[in-house]
Amino acid sequence: MQVMLATGNKDKVRELEALLAGTDVTAAPDGFDPEETGTTLVQNARIKAEALLPDAPEGAWVMADDSGLFVHALDGRPGVYSSRYAGPDATYADNCNLLIDELGDADDRGAAFGCVLYCIAPDGSVLVSAGVLPGEITREPSGTDGFGYDPVFRPVGDARTLADMTRDEKAEISHRGRAARGMARLMGITSEAAPA
Repeated sequence: MQVMLATGNKDKVRELEALLAGTDVTAAPDGFDPEETGTTLVQNARIKAEALLPDAPEGAWVMADDSGLFVHALDGRPGVYSSRYAGPDATYADNCNLLIDELGDADDRGAAFGCVLYCIAPDGSVLVSAGVLPGEITREPSGTDGFGYDPVFRPVGDARTLADMTRDEKAEISHRGRAARGMARLMGITSEAAPA
C-alpha cells in the first residue's frame, strides 16, 4: 500500500511513517506548499490532499494532516495558524516563545492539540480521522525530542512535556497518533503501531 503525504515537513513524515507501519510512505514533491485558506483543520487538510492528488502515483492513497494547538486563555489561538503563529518564517522556538510571552502569568494554561487526517483513496473515496490531546502550556520549554510546540505542552496526567518523552511514548498518546490509528483502521491496515 503506497501513501503519499501532502507535506514537506520531514518530522510529520517520520511520525506518520511509524504510525502507518506496513505502508510505503512518501512525501510530497519538493516545493509543494498550497495556500491553506481554510478556517478549520478539516478544510486545510482537504485543501492539501486535493492539491497533491494530481502529483500522486496511480494507485496511491493521498493523505494530508492538519494540526493545531488550541489554547483556552487565548480564545483558541494559535489554532489553524499554529505553524505560522510567530510569522511565515517562524522557527519552532519562535512559536513557543511567543506563546509563553502571550500567556504571561495566566493561571489558566489549559490547551489541546488537535489533528485531522484527510485521505483520498485510490477509488476516489474520502476517509477522515481526528485525534485530540488535552493538556496545558508550561511556563518554560523542557525536553529535546519532538518538534513544534512539544517542549511547552504537558499532557493531562503526565509531569513531562511531549519533548521529554521518547518518540514511542509520544506516539502512544499524541493527537496525531490517535488520528493515525483511527485512519489505519479505516484503511484496513493492521500492524503493531496501528492496530485494527
